[in-house]
Amino acid sequence: MEIGADTLSPTIPVSRNSPFSFGVFELKLSSRLLLAAAAAAMGRIEGTVYGVAQSADLVLAASEDRYLRAWSKKDGALVMEIKVPNNQEANTVAVQGMLAAVGTDRGGLFVIDVATASVLHALRGHTGTVKSVVFDGDEIISGSSDKTLRVWDKLSGRETLRIDAKALVLGVAAHEDLLVAALSDNTVRVFDRASGGTRHILTEARGEVRAVAIDAHHLVSGSEDNKVRAYAVPSFEPVLELQGHTDLVLSVALEGNRIVSGSFDNTVRVWDARSGATLHVLHGHTDYVRSVSLFGSELVSGSGNSFGSRDYSVRVWDAETGASTRVLDGTEAARPIGEALGTASGCAPSSSASAEALKAALANGDLAELGRCKLMVVGQGAAGKTSTVRSLLGMPPVAEHVSTVGVELKRTDAESWNEIKDVDSGFERQALRAAALRLAAREKQAASRKRQSLPKRISRKASDLVFGRRTSSARRPFVAEEVVELVPEAEMAQRFRFAEIEEMAGETQTGQKIFFTIWDYAGQDVFYALHHLFLTHEGGVFMVVFDMQELLLEQEKAIEYLSIWLNSVKLHAPTAPIILVGTHYDQASVDVNVVEEILVETLSVDENENIVTNPAVELSFFPIDNMSREPDRASALRAAVEASASSLEAVTRKISLRWLKVLEDLLNLECDHVPFATVQELANQYHAGDQTDELLEFFHELGMLVHLRVTDSLHDKVVLNPQWLLDKLSRVIADEIHVKQMRHNRELQQAGLKKDFAILRKRGVATLSLLEFLWNGEEVEYLREFMQETMLISDWAFPEEALTRGRQSEPLYFVSSLLKNSADASLDEAVADMDIGLTCVLDFSKFFLPDGVFARLLSLCVQYSGDTGPRRRAPQLAGDQAIIRFGFSVFALEQTKDKIWIRLERDSDKPLSTLKTLLSMFRGARDAVFRDLPWGLLLQSPRNASVLVAYDDVVDARQSGAALVESVGTKNAKVEDFAPFFQDGSLKEDEKDTGMVDAADLPLASDLKYHVFLSHKQLEAGDACNLMAEKIANRGLKVWVDQRTEGNLSKEEMQAGIRASKCYLLFLSKTVFDSKAVCMELSTALQAGKPILLVHESDPKRVGFTEFSTYIDTVPESARHIFDDRESMPFQRRLYLAEGFYNELITRIGAC
Repeated sequence: MEIGADTLSPTIPVSRNSPFSFGVFELKLSSRLLLAAAAAAMGRIEGTVYGVAQSADLVLAASEDRYLRAWSKKDGALVMEIKVPNNQEANTVAVQGMLAAVGTDRGGLFVIDVATASVLHALRGHTGTVKSVVFDGDEIISGSSDKTLRVWDKLSGRETLRIDAKALVLGVAAHEDLLVAALSDNTVRVFDRASGGTRHILTEARGEVRAVAIDAHHLVSGSEDNKVRAYAVPSFEPVLELQGHTDLVLSVALEGNRIVSGSFDNTVRVWDARSGATLHVLHGHTDYVRSVSLFGSELVSGSGNSFGSRDYSVRVWDAETGASTRVLDGTEAARPIGEALGTASGCAPSSSASAEALKAALANGDLAELGRCKLMVVGQGAAGKTSTVRSLLGMPPVAEHVSTVGVELKRTDAESWNEIKDVDSGFERQALRAAALRLAAREKQAASRKRQSLPKRISRKASDLVFGRRTSSARRPFVAEEVVELVPEAEMAQRFRFAEIEEMAGETQTGQKIFFTIWDYAGQDVFYALHHLFLTHEGGVFMVVFDMQELLLEQEKAIEYLSIWLNSVKLHAPTAPIILVGTHYDQASVDVNVVEEILVETLSVDENENIVTNPAVELSFFPIDNMSREPDRASALRAAVEASASSLEAVTRKISLRWLKVLEDLLNLECDHVPFATVQELANQYHAGDQTDELLEFFHELGMLVHLRVTDSLHDKVVLNPQWLLDKLSRVIADEIHVKQMRHNRELQQAGLKKDFAILRKRGVATLSLLEFLWNGEEVEYLREFMQETMLISDWAFPEEALTRGRQSEPLYFVSSLLKNSADASLDEAVADMDIGLTCVLDFSKFFLPDGVFARLLSLCVQYSGDTGPRRRAPQLAGDQAIIRFGFSVFALEQTKDKIWIRLERDSDKPLSTLKTLLSMFRGARDAVFRDLPWGLLLQSPRNASVLVAYDDVVDARQSGAALVESVGTKNAKVEDFAPFFQDGSLKEDEKDTGMVDAADLPLASDLKYHVFLSHKQLEAGDACNLMAEKIANRGLKVWVDQRTEGNLSKEEMQAGIRASKCYLLFLSKTVFDSKAVCMELSTALQAGKPILLVHESDPKRVGFTEFSTYIDTVPESARHIFDDRESMPFQRRLYLAEGFYNELITRIGAC
């Protein structure tokens, strides 16, 4: 089901450069486009006109072809044509001013602003076809085949009353305190509007009652016994039985002394409501008349197709004379509604009112629906992922296989499913929609004469309620709240540059459909380590593609890859919808039922709550023939994607217009990436500065940009063009097909880098010159930093004699994932020759071991080996094993299925320190990329290599004094055998120093007592400063920290401590500058001329800390220069990172 695909017909030409009058809702096309619009009509009505309605200026029609159309009464111009938001048949329509209500199949009921063609509300509740809808004052009344009649608040969209009508509700009407329903049980029921109780049951009809109308004097019904009946109000006694129709009466209307009826006999009849006399029999429709509307002397009717006549038309009549005045079929010239109606008519909002509404929406940061979703297409290489994407986008099939490099991005929407080239933030569309809501609110206020100081908007508490187009069985009712104006409108008018908004074209007419960013992930193994960076947690739908033919012929291999991807999705997005797609349906030997059995038996897909089923064919997957020439070959798949996306909280979430304006301005920069500071500046400009990280995370999850926050360096960059980043990464991490192309690249040879490239592919070692070439010299430093921070590459500090002499001295980098399937016989021999000592195992058997974990561990080990060792012995590396040295500690790493083995050479130096460091590295890689990956630590018995015991079990046994401990298998082991693993405390300790550390030699002047004074806010950074003080003291330095003193210190004592210190270190935390004590200490240090060192938490999400920009914003003015004088150091807790941090810190202290 297509959810929210309301749009202006693409045949209306609109341009981004078209002038947009400051009536805001008056779309004024340029003269060139006006000529084109006049020549090119919108789409012809292609189905029965089920519902018609009219106002003083407009005629509206809801039709079987799923469109809602509006025409100007003035000249018959077609002023609006939108597909209904849920892409279902449009059954009924009502209009009030510029608001329309349209009811559809599958319970769809939408409030639409006709002036902007934008969806204001999706009224959620009906579970069956909405058969009838009317406006009545501030309320909307609807009836459905779900046997309920419902009342809704027009402004908020909230359901205020639900009545069980006991039968299908085929028509509704309302007057003052009465609600009327035409029912399928041959009755008309009159309900009390306040209580919902039944007042009258009218039983005169001898067939289903199809329509009703009511005013102060009469209630009129039309039924399948070919009769129209009139009842007196308020007695509801029958007064007229109007006969003349020769077939079913399908619709009625009532105004003044006229009754109008439409029938299956192809006629419209006008009756005298007093006498019952027939005034006119209107002929003109060539098929049945499904709907009628009466407004003064103007009568409108809509017809359908039952006998092949295809009379899909709307006719306008003069009810006084019976003359036909106009026939409308959707082929009329299209005109902007403001131009067609003219603002003087009072129907289109005035320029000033529209401008004020828009300014208020922006100034208050009204909430809006972005409606974006990330569709991630994954699976084994050559499974047909890209072909499936082509099918989704309606592209013709391509027979030859073209492998994807890295990730390929495409954009589309849930209506057209055509590829969209331009990136749209959605700001303009949503700003106008928010303004339309405000205008509706003001109209209600004026009508009710109730003064309210502020408009209303959607509460953040109701952020999961859908306004325009989403569906969910668990949606809560709409809640409105008063909004305090956050920014003066005069100031916001300057900030948002309303002059630019005047120039906006008619993109708001695309409505509230979902837009998809499709991420097509390459299936080659070499890319898997890369992919884990871009599998987002929320805001996405996963499409796992597999080759059905391969599943049947090579089941074990196909199931292995399917398991990898299903587990990867579960790891990164445990609640995300998963759509399984089986390709090669064109193969004659494919039996989808056998495929289903294999999936159920081997992968238990029937137990996976996240698998989107295919109920139409009773399968757990969607078979597809990507070689079919049918443009709709993926229609079932599209429907599944749309329905899955519509249920996601991130897709339906309301966000501030300020967020959208920040995104709009970022995209308008037309840059591949920008510094975080640029985003922060824009957010500050639009008074969303305290939400910068939140808004970036939101857009990142939707695949619209890339912002990784695991380190300061990554946090500092925002990638606005994800394809740019993905292409750059894939130039380094490439598959064999594209490597072959590169080997024969003339430019590579001319640059003298052919040997460099060969070494990269064979040994995974890249020269800086090669990286610069592969990245075309663009943003080399940032890309290198990105790959290092995500552990895709690391420094290679070892000699590479195979390189040309001129490049042996330049920086080298190790790309671990390129070794994935490599083997090295000499390494096998070296591992076999090792005298193995302590051995432990990283165990992932309870879940799975993702691709990229072992590669990232190798990267960290290679980096650390180069930083700590003599650099003469390079690590020996292959795809699944390695021998590495940390100084004089030698160990082997090996990956076997779901385990990583760590084996230390028996005579290694500091073996426990090495084990702790390796475990710390693994935790670092896990937390950065595989945060929720479950794992366990196993210890191999030093006495019996066949015995593995869970580390935690040994810890528990040691604490309880037990002599034996259970092994992983059936054997028992002696607890004392594992004593060598515990000689330096806990192996899982990842913060405190392990073993002996070298003391620094930093002499102090005779008038100083301390090397450093640690200043911090105790509640936020107390633990971190205690740890830092301990580690600095372990390295031979003298530290002043208040936790190390007894009792409460006076101001004078703290000032004395600062003066007696070589330097002053300030540990930044969330509210550090709110502390009077800290500000006093900082002021004292500045007055004493002490060098200032700054340290901040490397993980800004840690409790008590925040983004670095906050520290700069909140520092006292007198101390603002401290951020200019010295770069702040990110505090490192992890064992493998801490040594570098403390070495640098001590160097800085020594330099003071």
